[in-house]
Formats: sequence, structure tokens, C-alpha cells
Amino acid sequence: MVKNDRWIRKMALEHKMIEPFVEKQISKGVISYGLSSYGYDIRIADEFKIFTSVNPDLFATGQPVVVDPKNFNEHSFVDYKGEVCVIPPNSFALGRSVEYFRIPRNILALCLGKSTYARCFRGDTRVALVDGTAPTLEEMAYRAEKGELFWGYSVGPTGRIIVTLLDAPRYIGQDALVEIVLDTGESIYCTPDHLFMRRDGRWVQAAHLRPGDSLMPLYRKVARGYEMVYQPLNGHFFPTHRLADEWNVRHGIYEDIPATHRHHLDHNRRNNNPWNITRMDASGHIRYHNRESYGEGFDPREHSAAIREALRRLWQDPSWRQRYSELQRERALRFWHEPQYASIRARVLEQRRNLSESARHAHRVATLRRFADPAERERHAQLMRAVWAKDDGTRRLRQAEIARKLRTRHEITAERVRAALDEAGSIRGAARLLGCDRSVFRRFPEVIRAFRGEGRNHKVAAIREVPGLHDVYCLTVPEAGNFALEAGVFAHNCGIIVNITPAEPEWEGQLVIEISNTSPLPAKIYANEGIAQMIFLEAPEVCEVSYADRKGKYQKQIGIVTSKVQ
Repeated sequence: MVKNDRWIRKMALEHKMIEPFVEKQISKGVISYGLSSYGYDIRIADEFKIFTSVNPDLFATGQPVVVDPKNFNEHSFVDYKGEVCVIPPNSFALGRSVEYFRIPRNILALCLGKSTYARCFRGDTRVALVDGTAPTLEEMAYRAEKGELFWGYSVGPTGRIIVTLLDAPRYIGQDALVEIVLDTGESIYCTPDHLFMRRDGRWVQAAHLRPGDSLMPLYRKVARGYEMVYQPLNGHFFPTHRLADEWNVRHGIYEDIPATHRHHLDHNRRNNNPWNITRMDASGHIRYHNRESYGEGFDPREHSAAIREALRRLWQDPSWRQRYSELQRERALRFWHEPQYASIRARVLEQRRNLSESARHAHRVATLRRFADPAERERHAQLMRAVWAKDDGTRRLRQAEIARKLRTRHEITAERVRAALDEAGSIRGAARLLGCDRSVFRRFPEVIRAFRGEGRNHKVAAIREVPGLHDVYCLTVPEAGNFALEAGVFAHNCGIIVNITPAEPEWEGQLVIEISNTSPLPAKIYANEGIAQMIFLEAPEVCEVSYADRKGKYQKQIGIVTSKVQ
């Protein structure tokens, strides 16, 4: 049974279970400490041991520093005393509690890190994962305890979205929350100090966000069965499975070998967990999928040659050519005009707008090669002159009419342009829908930039305080320090992890506290302020052997005592 504040107060005052003891929560201007409803928030003292990878004993030998829990080397720590301790990125420090504890024989005391350092979300907050799912933080914490790993999306050091490992999803405790309402209608519940990435890359606390603020967006879509992620740096979509492949290369799972294809091991194109991505020889990959699709013995060269020969024979028949041309024309007209093909048209137009870098490069090279030939440039010029020479004045009148309408078509508003763009899927198609020339759209540069993906964002609609205290969870992203929520925004890594061994029955002493900074940025720890919460659990029966009975080696410890293995 969890003991309440009345029991904790009585045991502290009458039996000196906690010394010094603060009878109420102190929170003004500090990280809170003192008695709470069902626990006690302990303080961290002003003395620390900060881990350093520079060990003079090993520096001359070139050997790496290894943290050995059985044999801590004192030279691996820098002793520090002060009001603020700065823990380096991806490092840790040891501290001790201000309080001295005497645990009763029928009590087990557990310690939980404070959410002030963790920066947390409500348990039902969903996290965007690269396998296409979006579990809640509470569910992730439960699954992580069973050994499951998770990968999500982060904004990398250069501003590019990358795939990262989401480590140690965990329950933190209870805390006050704020609600962030996005312009999509979705709400995010988090602690007021949680950091969110603005569209310009700067970080801002949740409590300091204001309606209209633009947040860095996570946009995803599916093309040919593959998930694509919008890259804010260049405005293009990039395949998620290639981002997962980059994670494998970065972490030495395999090398970036030319002439290889990325392959989904389980054949699920939406499952982009790095363990599901491997590299295969390009030709072997094609043969593999041919076998899967057509069976053993399939010869792609023979198949292609047979199709080409069949088409060559048919093409020699004039009546077949005529029927083929008419059929193709009818199909083209249906495709571009009938509503049933609207979604396919939109996908084709989207692919044309977002060409891959290799396709763009090929187009540039082809254009440069073509116009590098003086004869080709002259031929093109003659073609244009011939077109205008045939004009009987109609073309010039049409151009003049377009120019005149540019000055008079006030009914074409930004809202109508955006609606037409969304319906048609392209600027040219929107111009046809509105019956105007594309140059009309020059009046609406913001609309065009938003449609092209430039400046796309999620905006804050409202910020509200949430009454009461709520269970909160967090996770850690060592590689990037941030992660994407399913709501489509990026939040800062919950980087501080507080580890304290449970206080066993009849143990007494000052608690040694390990504080790990798993973020890529330095972290401040404030001395003589709250660091963790002690929860006291009463057992239905008194234990047979207590910590004092077995004369534990950490009994009555004072100061920062490193591990002892005897």
C-alpha cells in the first residue's frame, strides 16, 4: 500500500525517517521539494562527481575509458561543488541527497525522477514510428520493459529529417500539464516546460507558445506503396526506407555499397524499422522479386524480347496501328477528364512535381546537351519563328486579352486559388479550372509557396492550462535530441534520467543519485532543489531479513559512495 502525507509526516517527525524534513511543497522559484500527497520530493546536494572520458592513467596508453560498475576508477570523475552542475552531453554525474533516511522494517521506498527535468507528455500521447504505427507513450513504456525497440523521426543536426532510435520510454510520475491545440484540431498534453521546435528551427517552451506560432511539421504520404517524408530543407518528399537504410549505414550494420537496392525483409513496404531493411545486389534484387511475382524459371530478358517481337509484328498492320492510336487517344482523354481517375491524376502530377534528384539531374543534362549544339538552337529558333509567323493575329489578341484580364479578374482570390490547386493537383490544372493564365498566380506568392511545400507548418491555435495532476511519460533520443509526435510536430528529447536504487527495509543513509544526460546538449542540475520523488510502500507482512540484519555494505552511507563489489 502506498503511504500518504499524514503517515510520512508522522514518521519523519516522530521517528526521524527523513532528516532534514520539509512539511510542505516548496516550489516558488525552484524545482519543487518537500512533502507531497503520496510521497516526498528529495533534494540533491551541492557536491557532484562528473564522469569524464579523459583519464590520465589511460591517456598515454591510448586505451578507451570504460565504466566498470565493479571497479569505479576515481580518475574517471571530476569532483565538483557548486549551486549548478552542468552534465556534458551523453554523460552522467553522481550526486547525493540532502536528506538522511531511516527506512522502517515493513517499508520499501522507491524513487522516481522528477518530470521537471524529464519534460513529459501525458500517457495517451501518440508517437510517430517508422513502421507505420503510432502507439501511446504508456504503451511504448510497457513494451519497452519486454525488450522491444522503437524507431521514429527526428530533425538531424543539419535540419534534415532522419530516422532515429527512440530509447527508454518510461513512466516519470505526476505533474501539471498544458494543452496545445493545433490548427488541425489535434491536442497535445505536456508539461509547461516541454520544448517544441518552431518552423525556423528554434526551440520554445510549451507555456511560451502563442496562437499563430508555426511549428516544424512532419508530413508523410504513400507513393507506390512506399512511405515518403517531407524534407523541410528542400521541399521534396524522400522515401522513409532510404532514411532507415541511412541509419543502418551510420551505425555500421552494413556499408553503403554502390549498385545495391534497399529491400524490405518482410515484404511490407510500410515497415521501415531499420532491422527490416537490408541491401541486395541490384540484379539479384530484381531476380528475387521476379521469382516472387512470376515463379521459378522466369527469364526477364526472354520475357522482354517476346513482348517486343509481338509488338513489332502487330505494328506492321496499318489497321492495328489505327485502332491502337484511337484507343490510346480515348484512354488519354478519359484519364485527364473523368472523375474516376482524379486520385491517379493527382498522384501522377505529384510525382512530376517532386522528381528525384537523379531525374532532375538527368533533365538538366539533357537540356544542356541539346542546346549546346548550335544547330539545335537554330532549329528551335526557326520553329518558334514559324509558329509566330503563322499567327493571323488570333494568338497575339489572346495574349493581350490575358494581360487585360490580369488587371480585372478580382474575383480570383487567394482562397479560390488554393481550392483550385488542391482540386487539380498542379498549377497548370488550377489555371484551367479557374479559366485563367498561370501568370495570375503571381499575385499569390504565399499560396504558391505553401502548395509547393515551401513554408508548410502546423500552427498553434490555442494554449490552455489543464486542471489537476496527471501521469506523465517521456523517452530519450540520444542521436538527435528530438522526436516527432503523431500529431505532426517535433518535441525535444526528454534527456535527463535519474537512477536510484530502492531503499530497502531498515536501510539508512544518504541516497546516491546517478543523473544521466542522454541528450546531445549540456544539461543543468540545480543543487538544493528537487531531483526525485520517494514513494513509500508498506508490505502486508514484515520481512524475515532486513538490510540491517544482513549488514549491507551501504548501510549508514554518507556522501557520494561509488559501488563496492567484494
